[in-house]
Amino acid sequence: MTTIRTDRRGQPPAGLQVSEKVRKSALTNIAGGNSFLTSLLTLKKPILTQDARFQKILNLIPLYARTDLPVLITGEPGTGKELAAEAIWAYSPQRGREFIKLNCAAVVETVANSELFGHVRGAFTDAHRAKKGKFELAHQGTLFLDEIGDLPLSVQPRLLRAVESGEIEPLGGESPVAVEVRLIAATNQDLRGLMLRGSFRRDLYDRLSTLLLHLPPLRERPTDILFLANYFAIQTAQDYGLGPVYLSNQVEKKLLAHPWPGNVRELKNVIARAVLLREEVAINEVMLDCVEPVPCRRESSPEDDIATLPTRPPKTELVELLRLEQGNISAISRKLGVCTKTIYRWLKYYKIELEQFRQVCGL
Repeated sequence: MTTIRTDRRGQPPAGLQVSEKVRKSALTNIAGGNSFLTSLLTLKKPILTQDARFQKILNLIPLYARTDLPVLITGEPGTGKELAAEAIWAYSPQRGREFIKLNCAAVVETVANSELFGHVRGAFTDAHRAKKGKFELAHQGTLFLDEIGDLPLSVQPRLLRAVESGEIEPLGGESPVAVEVRLIAATNQDLRGLMLRGSFRRDLYDRLSTLLLHLPPLRERPTDILFLANYFAIQTAQDYGLGPVYLSNQVEKKLLAHPWPGNVRELKNVIARAVLLREEVAINEVMLDCVEPVPCRRESSPEDDIATLPTRPPKTELVELLRLEQGNISAISRKLGVCTKTIYRWLKYYKIELEQFRQVCGL
């Protein structure tokens, strides 16, 4: 049984040399002597692994970081795509400059062009002042486009032009604006499948995928499951000043048997909750009996049973949930039993701009 114990200050009690060794392994020696992987611990949100295949993938990051070529990061939700994007930026020549993020799934089509490329005053009815888009904000820095597969088809030609020419044209503008941006995109969707269905441009894919980085799901990295579970247990105990903690044999078996559809994000949440709710030193099976996350459905096919699709709530109900949960999409996801991506699709359908909603409500 892997044992990690800490006192109430998050430090191992005297005499537990084995636990101290495990703790140091989790916190400082995770890369097995690889200086680059060890240096990833210096990031605000470190990338942790003991899996040999994943280590080889992470070794691509410094190679990609030294170039200014676009990078496409693929992988299931919760595999760490944003962390990988931040690592590329942190080890790149642009690391001292802006790192701008945009979640394409959270942007409705009517404002997508403005979000990316900006607009001049009077470009449309509500354009009372000029606004810089993400490209201009990221000038000489890095722009990270998450969920690129959800970018509206109508916006993709403008993005392609920006990538190819290094120029953008704000809505209502009369002349192009030169921008120097390192572009990183990420998706959990099958972009090749989207291309076959005509919802993603092949030429844009070719441009974005100059450098590819695929992050494997947690179930394909079995050596990382207990390693990360112990690390997250230590981290939670340290963060909240809790006492000793370790995983029981039954819990270890349950963790290894679970498919982890939410990957590392799901594991971290499950362990944190168990550590906070435990009434004894050991985390037991009962503490892991939490509501299982609802996996996102892949793109539907004609054979899909329409009855299995989540029912979209009325707009008034969705707005009320946003107000009650203070715009917290994850909280709404748990309450309705659907994945966050589905929530964002509903917001798009009702043309609810999340950031504007939060500002109006003072959230």
